[in-house]
Amino acid sequence: MFSELSGSNLWFNGKIIPWQEANIHIMTHALHYASSVYEGLRSYHGKIFKATEHYQRLHKSAAYLDFQIPYTSEELIEATQQLIIRDKYQYGYIRAIAWCGSKVMTVSHNGADVNVAIGIWERPLTYPSQYYSDGICMNIAQWRRPDPNTAPVHSKTAGLYPISSISKKEAEKQGFKDALMLDYQGNIAEATSSNIFLVINGQLYTPVPKCFLNGITRCTCLQIAKDAGIPTQEITLTLEDLNKAQEVFLTGTAIEILPVGSIVGHNKTWSFKPGLVTHTIRSNFQNMINNF
Repeated sequence: MFSELSGSNLWFNGKIIPWQEANIHIMTHALHYASSVYEGLRSYHGKIFKATEHYQRLHKSAAYLDFQIPYTSEELIEATQQLIIRDKYQYGYIRAIAWCGSKVMTVSHNGADVNVAIGIWERPLTYPSQYYSDGICMNIAQWRRPDPNTAPVHSKTAGLYPISSISKKEAEKQGFKDALMLDYQGNIAEATSSNIFLVINGQLYTPVPKCFLNGITRCTCLQIAKDAGIPTQEITLTLEDLNKAQEVFLTGTAIEILPVGSIVGHNKTWSFKPGLVTHTIRSNFQNMINNF
């Protein structure tokens, strides 16, 4: 049952319980109406990377959905650290989630109970070296990121992720590793669960996060680029800009820094090669996580 996704214990509403005993009621509001928000974090050598930023964003995500998390960021950090120490995780992937429970079963979640859980499992990066030397292959997704007037696009809410899920599954069925998501206006937005950067003539470009999440790893890479003296712009990017790009890479907590070798779609193939800027960003990021 728990072949790939398996851990020892979870933190559930203030208590540590065995992994297999973490259950919710079938009439949970979040299961029916997607009233849930979550965070993905990583631990390196038993320490949580960017813990404060992640848990502050969890609270902001819940606020977008108009419910309150009954634990402070500091309490959630402490709970996560307890799990890491208890089960001796070194390269743990951490999933924290808050959701409206079974007290209310109407479209509105007014008066709903709010639950919080944290799970961890060992998940070191195991990408083949070819991914870093050549980059991954992507296609262009059929589905687009929504207009910010139609959805809480700056919340990391489960309700927005079916777009990502079906787009990535379709990409994998066609032999690709991920999909490029366009926004509601047809501009470049991001990958299915990570942000995207283009390198054009030594300068770094990334889309403005108007209709998608401003990733924590994205922000980290922008700071790394600034510290390294790499010229950077956050601007509107179109598919035409892929014609000018020499390097492309993705950023995210789960994937860290992942180069892109090609993007296929709209009757065209764009090819790239990881170069100096990608290697500099990735190397400095590795130094950061090794020494924080």
